[in-house]
Amino acid sequence: MFFKRKDSQKEERNSYVCGTFLKKRVDIMKKFLILVAGLFACHTIQAQYFCTAEGTRLHYVNYDEAGQSVSDEEIVVRNVEKEDNVLKASYYDKIVTTKAKNNTSYTLYNWTYDGAVTTCTEDLMYGPYIDSDSDPARYDTTARLEWLEKLKFKGDNSFAIKDGAKAGENLPDRKFQWIRNMLKNDVSISGVSYMGTELVNTRAGKFDCVKISYLKRTKVILKTTTLRVNEWYAEGVGLVKSESFNMDGEQEGKTLLVKVEKK
Repeated sequence: MFFKRKDSQKEERNSYVCGTFLKKRVDIMKKFLILVAGLFACHTIQAQYFCTAEGTRLHYVNYDEAGQSVSDEEIVVRNVEKEDNVLKASYYDKIVTTKAKNNTSYTLYNWTYDGAVTTCTEDLMYGPYIDSDSDPARYDTTARLEWLEKLKFKGDNSFAIKDGAKAGENLPDRKFQWIRNMLKNDVSISGVSYMGTELVNTRAGKFDCVKISYLKRTKVILKTTTLRVNEWYAEGVGLVKSESFNMDGEQEGKTLLVKVEKK
């Protein structure tokens, strides 16, 4: 009886150890599956390439071909909303040029995100509207349409960033024209291509960015300027860095995000 009891106790211990071991294995497998699911989610989460925190201020510095600072920009994020499953925001941009008279100018960028594609369109009518000493608070669709007619704007000056875009993918060419300072401007954007992703480090921090490259040709009267432009965009931010080069490969300018102020 003593040996049988001893054998029975041994079997119970073995059963308990085996059960505990299996339970731990199951717990480990559950944690592993949760981790894998989390990692998968991180890589499949889709997000817009612009800021949606109302009142956030994005600060940029623009440099010339010699690397000297020539202007500062402050963008304020406004009009954040979601309409018909489309996320929207407006970037009100104030540009102050150093060492120049009448050195302040304005522009406006309108962003949208439909769940798959981020689209940005610069409202080229906003700056001339402000320059005319009109009330910024009264700038609306009606005012914009009036200035579209005044400045004879035609074409498409938007650009798009697809979620999960791969290096080598191309975007459609686009062109537009308008009257600025009494002169007709013809602008064409061609050879637009995704160049992959890069980590960009600026004074504002480190950003995982998608890089886009294109050719920009601007014709004013008889003079045509062609630049190779490279731009880096980060999710939840927008533009982080931009560089432009002439056709000889010499740098013409650079823009860097230097500070992000959340309200």
